[in-house]
Amino acid sequence: MKSLLLIAFTFVIGFAIAQPRVVTFESDDNLEEEQSGYDMNVLKISLFELAAGDFPIYYERVISNSFSAEVSLGLTIGDYTASVFSDYDTPFSNNIDAQYGYSFSVALRFYPIESLNDFYISPEFKFRNFNWSRDIEQYNPYPPYEDVISQTVDETRSYLMPRINLGYITFYDNNLSFDWHIGVGMNTPTESVFDYQTLQVESEKLNTRPRFHFGFKIGYIF
Repeated sequence: MKSLLLIAFTFVIGFAIAQPRVVTFESDDNLEEEQSGYDMNVLKISLFELAAGDFPIYYERVISNSFSAEVSLGLTIGDYTASVFSDYDTPFSNNIDAQYGYSFSVALRFYPIESLNDFYISPEFKFRNFNWSRDIEQYNPYPPYEDVISQTVDETRSYLMPRINLGYITFYDNNLSFDWHIGVGMNTPTESVFDYQTLQVESEKLNTRPRFHFGFKIGYIF
């Protein structure tokens, strides 16, 4: 009788100890999968920047529970927003042939709640470069003066934009992210354009201006 009781007691204790282990191991595995799986990296495209002639690809990487780093690299073609917000030459100007340029950005993101979750604030540095060629016609400065000289010159414009962004990120179906943001910063343009006085392409840094912006990014989390 004592042997049967001992065997039964041993079986019950063994079952009670073994059963929670199965549940615990499954929970730990699921938790580890969630923390080290798709929620560490995001590849994104910025839809509103396409209208500006900028085609960047963004990569965001979680570096802690509250911080992430984001970088981008892209191609530019045509400074289209310059025609709306300034009097700069644009692809819509006469004798302008837009060429490919490049852009890049670096940002640090702070998430008050959790990385890649809800609201964030982000200091960012953005650089854009636009290139184009222009057909120039001018009178010959040497006799006979009535002759017209035609040539094509390469010109460029770049923007240096340090700024602060406030944003919100949310998820759909565990893999897609939707990222909205607004921000304010300073914009310093630098131009290299043809000067009709010196008859050469001259570089000039233009006035720094405040710049407000907003954006929307669609991303894939992995």
